[in-house]
Amino acid sequence: MHLLISGLVAAALFLHVDAARGTFVYAGCSPSRYAPNTAFESNLNSLLSSMAPTASSGATYSTFTAPGAGLAEAESPAAYGLYQCRGGLRPGECVACVRDTVARIGAVCAGAAAASLQSDGCYVRYGGASAAYHSCGAGTSGDPWFLRSRDAVLSELQGVDATAASGSGSGGYKVSASGPVRGAAQCLGGIAAGDCAACLAQAAAQLRGTCGAALAADVYLVQCSVRYWTDGANQLRSSQDNPEDDAGRTLAIAIGISAGVAALVVFISFLRKACSS
Repeated sequence: MHLLISGLVAAALFLHVDAARGTFVYAGCSPSRYAPNTAFESNLNSLLSSMAPTASSGATYSTFTAPGAGLAEAESPAAYGLYQCRGGLRPGECVACVRDTVARIGAVCAGAAAASLQSDGCYVRYGGASAAYHSCGAGTSGDPWFLRSRDAVLSELQGVDATAASGSGSGGYKVSASGPVRGAAQCLGGIAAGDCAACLAQAAAQLRGTCGAALAADVYLVQCSVRYWTDGANQLRSSQDNPEDDAGRTLAIAIGISAGVAALVVFISFLRKACSS
């Protein structure tokens, strides 16, 4: 029992440190696995290790391709990936977020042939995996003023400069506020302006239809994300989170508990040796 409690405390500390580096939102891991010690694994490791250095150059969005193994490409296909930082992040924050998110995706989706991980500050994906996630914050309001403000924010957010997404490659990013409601939207860099607009419209419709009058909500689609919140709103994740997202969180917690138990065993062993000497 003592070990279990100690492990849970360690898990709580693990999650606290994790949140301090960028709040975890969701992870999607493909069921297919790649074989270890193959050319694909080498390509993938090279690709992921290139992301943070690229972000340090000031690029808030970049795509990567690690070539396949020549004639054996059918057996060891090329690895593809990308990262994108949330608009408004300082360069150092973008670099730190990409570095930490790459580390997380390797831990949460270890061995997955394709994976994606969204944190509050940035998004990392490899292998062409796509994932969609939505969350409705705790608490609702039927106040007409709140609903009008929420709808005004969502309408304005659909006016993201889509040419930024297809032109500069950094992705269109926009913030909005109306009354007590705040919001932000962003399109994935490199997508066509029409695809950006269509994705934002779909995301806004999902927020209204799925979350109703929730005081806070966010949706992450393959090509864009839209979120809104109210001043002081409790943005705890609801039970409507996707099952694969729960699996990612469960695995992260399990990693924390295992690390805590291992550290505790080492500490107890040290104490025994110290007392016997």
